[in-house]
Amino acid sequence: MSSTGNASSERVLELLGRVLPRERIERFAARAGVPEYPLAAPGTLDEAGEVVRLARSERWALLPLGNGSKLGWARPPARCDLVLSSRNLRGITAYEPGDGTLTALAGTSWSELVAATSARHHLSPELPAAARASLGGVLAAGASGLDRLRYGPLRHQVLGMLALHADGTRVKSGGRVVKNVTGYDLHRLWCGSEGSLCFLLEATLRLYPAPAARAVLALRCADLGEALARSHALLRKGVQPVAVVFCSAAHAAQQDFELSVVLAGRQEAVASELELVRTVLGAAETRLEDDARRARAELCERELPGGTWPPLVLACRPSRLAGTLALLSAATSELGLPTRLFCHPLLASVAVEFPGVAWSDERVRALEHGLHGDGIELRWRGLGAFQPPVRTSPAATALMRRIKHSLDPEGLFARSLP
Repeated sequence: MSSTGNASSERVLELLGRVLPRERIERFAARAGVPEYPLAAPGTLDEAGEVVRLARSERWALLPLGNGSKLGWARPPARCDLVLSSRNLRGITAYEPGDGTLTALAGTSWSELVAATSARHHLSPELPAAARASLGGVLAAGASGLDRLRYGPLRHQVLGMLALHADGTRVKSGGRVVKNVTGYDLHRLWCGSEGSLCFLLEATLRLYPAPAARAVLALRCADLGEALARSHALLRKGVQPVAVVFCSAAHAAQQDFELSVVLAGRQEAVASELELVRTVLGAAETRLEDDARRARAELCERELPGGTWPPLVLACRPSRLAGTLALLSAATSELGLPTRLFCHPLLASVAVEFPGVAWSDERVRALEHGLHGDGIELRWRGLGAFQPPVRTSPAATALMRRIKHSLDPEGLFARSLP
């Protein structure tokens, strides 16, 4: 088993056997640039606390993990002694339909949460059925879904969390009701921290009423300019869609774009917005109710094919989206990289796939150089050792390091911030 200067795997396994039943201890199968390590999957909150306290006393580095579907989002840790998985911490602990709240343990699969609530509520973020994500993994990654134009980023859906800090103590932030103003909003800090600050145990999420009506309109646009113009025309009309997206089948310079508008809500509201959208899109294909459900599922699948995450996401100011897309087209053409785009134009966010591309450090650097521009943020995922660090300002980097040192002064959690 690879250790590369870390604690002896045999000793880790031996000591784990003193705090966990044997069936909770495994070997992590190497993937996403992370080599093979011992893996602990506690089945209770008390067991999880015992593992963290043991790791602290032995000065081990822990890599928190759910199902591992987003393991490659960050660069593999420089040092790791033990993978700590929440996958056995499963189950819905509270569902209050009248209050519109749901509480579940971190290892509960996202698909299970959707199935339990879909009859009466909408759970955001909206992810494809194929995603193997757990609740804790979605929260740690700060993953947002197809519906973020309507409902906002994931951290807006979190009412409270329970987590283990580096000293093995349980820390609660927020609560289980929508109107909660007690304490510090640590759960917003934990959301998106990628396992660098704590080990998530449980979370309470806000739910939204299930819509009474649904519609999805789709129109083929001749070029990028038309797709952007029609998208912003919808905003000026006062339409409040669940999502506005356009995607390309191949390179943006060679193919047209399919623009899709997702509507949902009360019957009267959707009927009114349908008329407004049609004044902008003209003869768009319209899918209603069950057909609209299937269309939304298809869009989720196109954004995250097979439940996998795109290797690159570009973000910028909405006013600079056209220029950013033009820069992307020029850079990928020069390097001979095929692309598929999935763009949220009103959020100025573009997910980029590179079909068939084998990545190297030189190719990553060349594309980064070609995309260098004022106000363009690049978020790489799943490139393993080739993954570049996230570009942040010196002030933001200093703040993140102070937070890390405050919550995890001994560096117990292996995920490191810039």
